[in-house]
Amino acid sequence: MSCTVKTDGPCRRTLNFELERAELEREIEQRLNKIAASSAFKGFRKGKTPIDLVRRTHGKKVTDEARQQLMGQAFSAAVKEHELRPVGDPVLNLQAIDEGDGPVTFELAVEIAPQIDLTLPESFAVTVTLPSIDDELVEGEVGRILERFGKLEELAEGEAIGNDDLLEGDVTYSVDGEHVATHEGKPAFLRHGIVDGIPVEGLSDAFAGKHTGDRVSFTAKLPEHFEPKGWEDREAEISFEVLRHRRLVLPELNEETLKTLGVESEEQLKQRVRAGLESQRTQAAAGQIDRSIEEQLLGSHSIELPERLLAKTIDRKVHEVAHQLMEQRGMQAEEGHEAAEAQREELTKSSNEGLCLAFLLDSIAQAHNLKASPEQAVEQVRVLATREGSDPEQAVAKSIQEGWISEVQEQLSNEQVRAWLRERAQVTEQQPAES
Repeated sequence: MSCTVKTDGPCRRTLNFELERAELEREIEQRLNKIAASSAFKGFRKGKTPIDLVRRTHGKKVTDEARQQLMGQAFSAAVKEHELRPVGDPVLNLQAIDEGDGPVTFELAVEIAPQIDLTLPESFAVTVTLPSIDDELVEGEVGRILERFGKLEELAEGEAIGNDDLLEGDVTYSVDGEHVATHEGKPAFLRHGIVDGIPVEGLSDAFAGKHTGDRVSFTAKLPEHFEPKGWEDREAEISFEVLRHRRLVLPELNEETLKTLGVESEEQLKQRVRAGLESQRTQAAAGQIDRSIEEQLLGSHSIELPERLLAKTIDRKVHEVAHQLMEQRGMQAEEGHEAAEAQREELTKSSNEGLCLAFLLDSIAQAHNLKASPEQAVEQVRVLATREGSDPEQAVAKSIQEGWISEVQEQLSNEQVRAWLRERAQVTEQQPAES
């Protein structure tokens, strides 16, 4: 077998192969003999069928299978010999197949990973915005925990609305004076600043001192999930008529409540809450650092992506969004796909950035010996299976059989690269802006 490689672009190669005719014939004969030895044909005992009869019966199928196998072996050998990094499956040029009396020739087009000239700074300047874990934040989190055990109580007629109250009412929406919708019997959670599922700044102040039967007006930006469609991100005038007024009464932080929460004292509860908040803060910091570094990497590298891979990625994302819309919003298939297609430009941008980042992380892993080993991937599958109560060895066998072990290996490699990049970050912390 011989192979020549032609460069058709930064990420595209055409491979021309030449296989000796005898090599294909030898593979065909071996397969025919195997069938003859193991199959029983009418009128012949098992293993006694003439090879010519086997050839007439199975010749075309056997020839196709033999050709496909030799083509696959030739492609694998060429990838190794020419140090190619293919992405996606090769495409066979059916017009270029020559199976005359001489050598068998064929042509494969393949996309490869882009060559990236890595330029990494000595350090990455990163600013993260994180709240301090102070006593006030801990007290607030303790309050949110107690909310899960709180009880809603009806209030006496004429009692003024307070910050901890839950309201129900009819909500009217208008945009630029045009009536958009009326949603009946919707909740308003004053403590969390949410009306009909929409965050509203200063909600408690708007309702302070009001009563059942009052109508309160305020403004807010309409979210993506707002019904009817077409008003997303528009500033709306909202009118809420209070029809029901209840108050969330929190339990006392007594011995019974502490026991329910699995702690022995209020101080132990606060320590647990503080530790949890510190853990969340650490994770949030890592996430912000990762995003900042990724933005800097993308901004400092120009990458020409494999066209076919990018097109497939965009189409897959559009398809996924369509199904999400159908499942989450009850859209019909045609409506879901139309709505997803309307997002194609945005999905194209995110697909482009996602692929560029994936190739960048892979290049860093290659350059700095950070790629996870197959053994690490197998061990990770075992750990995940054990955590989920599954048989670890069965999970490993399944991951190899179904091919997703490579995804686990890639994920581990990316985690190792991100950890390595975070070590190079010069981090400045700042407090969130006061609202």
